[in-house]
Amino acid sequence: MKNLLVMAAMICCANSIYAQNMKSLYECIYKYTVTSQDKDNENFDDVGYCMLQIGNGTGKFYDYTSYQTDSVMQAGCSDKIITTYRNREQRNAFFFDQTVYQNNPKGKMTVQSVITPNLYSYEESRNPVKWMMEEGVDTVCGYPCRIARGEYGGRTWIVKYTPEISTQNGPWKLTGLPGLILDARDTEGTHHFSAVAFRNSAVDITPLDNNGRIPTSREKFIRTKNEFEKNPIGNIPPESIGAMEIRKNSDNPSESTILINGIQLRQRTHPYVPLENE
Repeated sequence: MKNLLVMAAMICCANSIYAQNMKSLYECIYKYTVTSQDKDNENFDDVGYCMLQIGNGTGKFYDYTSYQTDSVMQAGCSDKIITTYRNREQRNAFFFDQTVYQNNPKGKMTVQSVITPNLYSYEESRNPVKWMMEEGVDTVCGYPCRIARGEYGGRTWIVKYTPEISTQNGPWKLTGLPGLILDARDTEGTHHFSAVAFRNSAVDITPLDNNGRIPTSREKFIRTKNEFEKNPIGNIPPESIGAMEIRKNSDNPSESTILINGIQLRQRTHPYVPLENE
């Protein structure tokens, strides 16, 4: 019995260390482009940037402005500087509002996102895409790449990965190939992740924290999120609003940040185009 208790304690300790003490060994910055049409059938391209932090068997993918805020906080910068970066993050008109923890917990992928005024979290398989190898080669960021095709979330993805970077990570949830995925585009030409920089790193990856988040399933979240984003303000139940705050931008009075119960309501320039249709 004593040996069993000691073993259980060791396992719990190992899982805690795995979840909390992650170092980033590499970083890959991706340009994320959404190409679609607005309500007047006018074409648009929304462009933003995301960061993939790659640890030892783990990864974290999220918006680049959030990464910058994390960086100044880790560096111990002044409250004034941190506030400046937080404001920049809040005013990001094309904010990538998913944080994807790859292989965390081990064997799983944790996705954290928002449907105002609530924060949510769900888990799914570490590698949700089944890949098939394609003919052809290419070069991305100076790295020779092979090509693969996979189905996920109602879309078909064509990706380019490099075996020269020996990790199974990639942008968003696109993981599980024998090399880093540097480029990913759906076959409809709507969503496109393209690496623009790859570099060494030695910083902490901010740990997974589910405090204050509502646990849910992937299917329920995707269905609710896609419906909510058709009319965000109109889809917030009035009875769920405990407090509303509007923060004016002193540098640009036409811009404002809306907080519902302390959770930001993003004001998008163009219609929301879901990454997952199902």
